[in-house]
Amino acid sequence: MPDYCKRWLLINYGKRDSSEVLEKEEKLTLKASEGRLPPILEIWIPSRECFVAGKNFFKREEKKGLIDKLKGEGIIPVIRSSGGEIILHDSTCLNFGLISPRNILSLPFDMGRIFIFFLSGIFLYLKKNKIPCYFGKTKVFCPGRYDILVEGKKIAGNALLLRKNFCLVHGTLFVNTEKFYLEKMKLFYPSIEDELTSLKILMKKEIKMEKVVEEVVGSYKKSLKVNFFTLPFDKIKI
Repeated sequence: MPDYCKRWLLINYGKRDSSEVLEKEEKLTLKASEGRLPPILEIWIPSRECFVAGKNFFKREEKKGLIDKLKGEGIIPVIRSSGGEIILHDSTCLNFGLISPRNILSLPFDMGRIFIFFLSGIFLYLKKNKIPCYFGKTKVFCPGRYDILVEGKKIAGNALLLRKNFCLVHGTLFVNTEKFYLEKMKLFYPSIEDELTSLKILMKKEIKMEKVVEEVVGSYKKSLKVNFFTLPFDKIKI
């Protein structure tokens, strides 16, 4: 890793509307890609429930007429700049994003190495909590080959945006999420079955979100071997 990539900006939004975070994220990504911001770790707990869709998935479902049907029911998905399909953000989930120059990794530069690097903090956090996890793909529920699974069930969904000058990885870690979450996902995946797990399900107790935030940040500091500094969002010039 180049020396100038060893100091990261940490943006902890606390409880925040995902649509607001993702809108600001596009501006942050542009700045980072131009070298006007250092690598960034952003983290937040959704303050309201909303579906968040990858751009290509949104366009595909829009052509099928599903998006218009949802809008008629008052459900308007938020579009993220990264890929992947669709996921539900709610207060039981911890969301995170990592933005960095593309040259943060040495050659050869491939998808597997990107996900291993950018999700190293999540793997370390789960390992510390004695949760055996691995990269894998669920059958129906927003399937992606670099999601994080525990015994075949998704505990974190991840998506990537890769461009010439930068990388952006999004993730959603299921913390206090329970089985009824999947009932809401049946809007998009009618045949979905028991494909989700969470920290609460595995540890058999309610988890304090603030503690998860603190420990995930600490795990990223260790796994990436970087230092974080923080700035209030209104002090970041975008």
